[in-house]
Amino acid sequence: MREDEELVALQAIEFWSSIGDKEIDILEEYGGDFTRDSDIPCFYFIMQAPPALASMLLETLLKQEEAQDQDKGAWNIVMAGGTCLGLVARIVGYDIVQLVMQFIEDNITKPYWRHREATSYAFGSILEGPSPEKLTPLVNVALNFKLTALTKDPNNHVKDTTAWTLGRIFEFLHGSAVDTPITTQTNCQQIVTPLLQSMKDVANVAEKACSALYFLAQGYKEVTPSSLLTPYFQEIVQALLIVTHREDAGESRLRTAAHETLNEVVRCSTDETAPMELQLVPVIMMELHNTLEGQKLPSDEREKQGELQGLLCGCLQVIIQKLGSSEPTKYVFIQYTDHIVGLFLRVCACRTATVHEEAMLAI
Repeated sequence: MREDEELVALQAIEFWSSIGDKEIDILEEYGGDFTRDSDIPCFYFIMQAPPALASMLLETLLKQEEAQDQDKGAWNIVMAGGTCLGLVARIVGYDIVQLVMQFIEDNITKPYWRHREATSYAFGSILEGPSPEKLTPLVNVALNFKLTALTKDPNNHVKDTTAWTLGRIFEFLHGSAVDTPITTQTNCQQIVTPLLQSMKDVANVAEKACSALYFLAQGYKEVTPSSLLTPYFQEIVQALLIVTHREDAGESRLRTAAHETLNEVVRCSTDETAPMELQLVPVIMMELHNTLEGQKLPSDEREKQGELQGLLCGCLQVIIQKLGSSEPTKYVFIQYTDHIVGLFLRVCACRTATVHEEAMLAI
């Protein structure tokens, strides 16, 4: 993995990743009761490899290219190293944390963007595996630093990776299953504001900010009767709708990420936001109506329009399910039923099969 030739190093990393994938599959399916004489033995090669393996993987994270294309997600030695590091963390658990934290301490204050991004990527890669109870104190210390880097760092690569890391924090260390919450009444605004601000950044950063907000909202799925995000519901929805209309929303899956996040914010909301969800219905209906009123488009534009129609149908489906689950909102929502069904039938008259599926699911 320390070879100058990237292809050689990639093959070496893939070798360890393949072992990691196999050991994870065995451990998840059969548990940890293995011997060398078992029919499907697990030799725990990964557990025997740190710290040497972790050290080499961490070195690969410093080999970013200045002009790497983040939109296309080209596979390179950095991505391979981070992915393998994540597999190691899932197998060895907390044993990897001290090695990574030492790497972060050695590099985080260095002036070069590669070091700053590598520390964020390393931290985000080990969040699945070690117990939340042990990771939470580290995350609480790092959270403010990450949120500041998300909006203040001058390098887009660093902001991109930082937004991804925040998404990983909210995915694995946030929610009703976690004893010690990452988000509190005190810091919720300090979390939401930078995420909304980053949704105005370049497309790849904005897409990952949307994803981070997606997992933040998902953590409140089973919270009743009130959610910490309730005071910010309208602001979040408005920000996401603005993102869907950006001229560059077609880049980096930005429009799709914004719609998926909007759906999750609605899905995980509480009854307190029902009036605002009702206000959202005619907005989405009008957007869907506008896509059906357009002139004949060339094939590539028609395909993009079909994707947008599918996203809007999906959004309406989520709103219908949410409002329909409550008696008071169900009866208020009835006023839109005929118009919505008419829109869905018009969508079904289009020639895009995937859009038909979304419209039929909504109906």
